[in-house]
Amino acid sequence: MITELRDFYLLNDKLLYARRDFIGFNPTISKGLIHDKPNKSGTKVKLDEFEMRGSSFTVILTYFIDWGPLRGYKRVEILKNGRTIICYESGSKGYGYSYSDGNYFFVENENAYLIAKGYAMRNPKTDKIYLDFDKESYYFFWFDNIIIPNKHERDFERKNIPVKEIYTRQEIESLRQIDWEANANFNNTNLQITHTSIPGFSQSLWRPDGHEEFRKSKNMEALRKTEITINHTNSNGQQNSR
Repeated sequence: MITELRDFYLLNDKLLYARRDFIGFNPTISKGLIHDKPNKSGTKVKLDEFEMRGSSFTVILTYFIDWGPLRGYKRVEILKNGRTIICYESGSKGYGYSYSDGNYFFVENENAYLIAKGYAMRNPKTDKIYLDFDKESYYFFWFDNIIIPNKHERDFERKNIPVKEIYTRQEIESLRQIDWEANANFNNTNLQITHTSIPGFSQSLWRPDGHEEFRKSKNMEALRKTEITINHTNSNGQQNSR
């Protein structure tokens, strides 16, 4: 059985990560990694360490905040046996401008390392976090025996469609293309995972009554969707990209 979380899935109550970069299942998970917040403006740096599967990890957690105008960032750096494998920063430059920079995952041979907040493991239907993890803390995930999906070339130009300013979902749905796909077998469960979207378009309007509008947009894509077939039984989930 598949349950969709915010950025993960649960397969038989174990975490499944299914993204364009890698497919991983049942990772080893670190303790919560919590930043120390400055009292007012300034920077706070915290060092932490943990052991995992015979390797030593050093964590550098940096928190910067400034109130004029309000801006700041959180940075997570993770070193494995003295070598930096992850350095990810997200924050605001003020006036509503937010950003992210760096890498939040690292793939090496058949292993993948990932950081994500506990909120990424939230079940949107129940509002519960996997294993009651803290939603604001970062966690480090170590996946082994990962699978790299097959990527597809896609047509973003869409030259053979009527020229309009605004399109409906029904008008563009037939233009859906495969972005990536993968076959996997975890715990004797066969999975066929396919991610599709409609390239060359972006969603320009959505209203609570369900009204949607789409426009042609070079290098953009609309209506991303991940479909997972488990032993020939469909379990559909929709997944937003980072």
